Amino acid sequence: MAMQGSLKDMDVANLIQHNCQDRKMAQLDVEHQNSKATLFFKDGEVVHAKMGSLEGEEVIYRIINWNEGLFSLEVGAEPPKVSIQRSWSGLLLEAAKRLDEGSAELIEDLPAEKEYPLALPNDSSNQGGQLQNTLQQLLEEASEIEGAAIVGLDGLVYAAHVPATKVNEELVGTASAAIFGLSKRSVQQLKRGNFKQIFIEGKEGNIIVAGLDEQTLFIGLTSRVPNLGLVFAEVRTITTKLKSSL
Repeated sequence: MAMQGSLKDMDVANLIQHNCQDRKMAQLDVEHQNSKATLFFKDGEVVHAKMGSLEGEEVIYRIINWNEGLFSLEVGAEPPKVSIQRSWSGLLLEAAKRLDEGSAELIEDLPAEKEYPLALPNDSSNQGGQLQNTLQQLLEEASEIEGAAIVGLDGLVYAAHVPATKVNEELVGTASAAIFGLSKRSVQQLKRGNFKQIFIEGKEGNIIVAGLDEQTLFIGLTSRVPNLGLVFAEVRTITTKLKSSL
């Protein structure tokens, strides 16, 4: 029997994340006004999506902001085909980026990845490796920041030093870019100027996201009960030193 519910209780993004993390093969039908979309999950990913004659990733981007309507989940349904290769976290990140820009067409105007100021850790220029070493050294000098990463606005992780047994580096990049997109939009909507940084408190620890430059973010992870004054001071010190190395 299919599980049914309302998109007011669980929207499309949450349904995708929940079902991918659950890793069950399933079919998700989503209805919004007079439109209906169907998503198929397998091995922890969205492998196929269709809405009318439209198939693939574009379906996800069309329905990601549906927050009213109904959904139905049928566990065990075999996907009829594979039309999506991007990871589920990549899909949500791209969807968030498109919503943040206000139009799918504006994505074409974003800087190409090769124009980003940082290099990957395994880049032949070794800039990424140097950045990794710099980040690790700065964290060794900090007492309140227990993990950190340098992430591009597309969610690409350039350097990271996080608690390996607790946090997946790919998710750090995806979550940080999504946090930035929402924060930037909120700051602008409320006429608070340009985004600077955001601190998020969790039951098991905290997250701080700060801008390094127009294309790069610093993400810091703290313990559950940190010295906030020292946290912000260490973030200022770390980001200042990182900016000088970009």
